[in-house]
Amino acid sequence: MKNNVKKIGLYWFILMSILILLAHSACISAPQTEKNQDSKQLNKDENLEQIVLNYDPNRLIFLLIGQSNMEGVPKPEPRDKEENPRIFVLAYQNSTRQKRQYNQWYIASPPLHSSSLGMGIGDYFAKTLIQGLPEKYSIGLVPCGISGVDIDFFRKNIVSSRRNEFRIPPDNKWDGAYEWVIQRARLARKAGVITGIIFHQGESDAGQMVWLDKVNEMVTDLRNDLETGDIPFLAGELYYKGACAGHNRIIQQIPGRVSNSYVISAEGLDGVDSFHFDLEGQRELGRRYGQVMLEILDLPE
Repeated sequence: MKNNVKKIGLYWFILMSILILLAHSACISAPQTEKNQDSKQLNKDENLEQIVLNYDPNRLIFLLIGQSNMEGVPKPEPRDKEENPRIFVLAYQNSTRQKRQYNQWYIASPPLHSSSLGMGIGDYFAKTLIQGLPEKYSIGLVPCGISGVDIDFFRKNIVSSRRNEFRIPPDNKWDGAYEWVIQRARLARKAGVITGIIFHQGESDAGQMVWLDKVNEMVTDLRNDLETGDIPFLAGELYYKGACAGHNRIIQQIPGRVSNSYVISAEGLDGVDSFHFDLEGQRELGRRYGQVMLEILDLPE
């Protein structure tokens, strides 16, 4: 009888361990193979609607960095795809579906990231922000989210131990995403002024206090290498009802670690699973980012 009890206890421990591992790996989100089925070089005769943007000091450039909630899981509805001619996106990949060429400018509409995913934070961030800006201003979005990656992916001179699990657009040539972000940011600033960093990441580093130091290091390196000065850094909380919600207590410490940084609350938002916000959640979270940025920007009229 005692042996049977011990065996049951052992089996229960093994089962719970497997479930925990599965939950952690689920933070990785969409498979990379599916994400990049649409990423191929477009033919020259494709009907591209790319735009040449000359430098404009009133064009505010924002870097969008993070993992799956930054990319976005829920599919946008028609009203989400309504375009604003003052909001632009630097194409994330070569996409026949979206008729976008990598690193070319287009009028922004979701998806801003992978064409096989959905609507992320950047869409309603920009829509909210533009409503509060004088007419002379425009916005340029530089999407740099990659579903499932850990923070090491975005650190300078660091190769993540999980590097082989993910693909960096358009040809996966980079050792890490930091150099990729820098290249895209330098290209984008030829069209405007890098004004802020919009960040949502942490599911793949949930519960790790060292994450704070790594985030601070990433932000410091980006500011220094791009010579932006102390531009705002906005970091969002994770899904409150999700498997990684415990990481929010660490995210909430960012303002004490990173200069000119702000935490965007995810309280009250709903999700589609244990990790990802639903469509209305993405809209509202984007609005909250936009409202905070409006409050802290000091722009001439």
